[in-house]
Amino acid sequence: MTQQCRRGLGFAFVLALAVPLVAVPLAARPAAAVQVQPHRAIYDLELATLRSGAAVADVSGQMLFEWADSCDGWIIGQRYQLDFLYPEAGEVAVDTSYTSWEAKDGSSFQFNLRTMTNGAVDEEIRGSAEFPVSGGDGTAEFRLPEAQAEPLPAGTLFPTAHSLALLERAAAGDRFFLAVMFDGTELAGPIELSAVIGPQAPAPEAAAAAFDVIQRPSWPVRLAFFGQDAGAAAPDYEMELQIYDNGVVDQVLIDYGDFVLRGVLRDLEPLDVVCP
Repeated sequence: MTQQCRRGLGFAFVLALAVPLVAVPLAARPAAAVQVQPHRAIYDLELATLRSGAAVADVSGQMLFEWADSCDGWIIGQRYQLDFLYPEAGEVAVDTSYTSWEAKDGSSFQFNLRTMTNGAVDEEIRGSAEFPVSGGDGTAEFRLPEAQAEPLPAGTLFPTAHSLALLERAAAGDRFFLAVMFDGTELAGPIELSAVIGPQAPAPEAAAAAFDVIQRPSWPVRLAFFGQDAGAAAPDYEMELQIYDNGVVDQVLIDYGDFVLRGVLRDLEPLDVVCP
């Protein structure tokens, strides 16, 4: 279960939690019309639905998500702190930290994931990926937990590129988006993401928006994450979120099958662009 929860908005969100990101040719760079708001956000996580037969009795915690612009690349930082309550095993505390750097031209990617359970490190994944030739195949190189290489087919998107492509599709009025994405959170190749995009919602009135930077149009999006089980009829997990045209997410539901987590935006801080 913790292996799934690590993605979270992992869709850039991103947002990835469940986060969280192909079968359609896409430009390596996002359309200039997509203007991302670099930001740091804190989400309170709570149990929204507990289905019959679930092994867990309760889940709660919070997530810190940071999306920064380093001029030549995008930096994603994500930290989950979750407390699981099991009827027989009692409480289990899971702390997952994820950082990545992604070149804006889609040519290279670096990632680092660490998961701790009850204060002890139980998994660490570190590595990089690159596409040596634009439009060609690529390779992901894992350094931890051991040296390992995985092929990346042409057209694979890294997390921020996927998020920006999704926003571009939403702005164009598309309702479906199928993509292949690699984020380095599993010791395997890329995953498939299927997105259903709802009708655009107008910008909320100033009095109704909790933060100034989300007084903007948004779309409801449902994401289905399919792993390495080729031909699987059901996704590994699904995510519903409301994403604004600047990339900020203020509502998210993550469906892991036997339970659903709700993420509620508690704090939001715009970040300046930092260039060397």
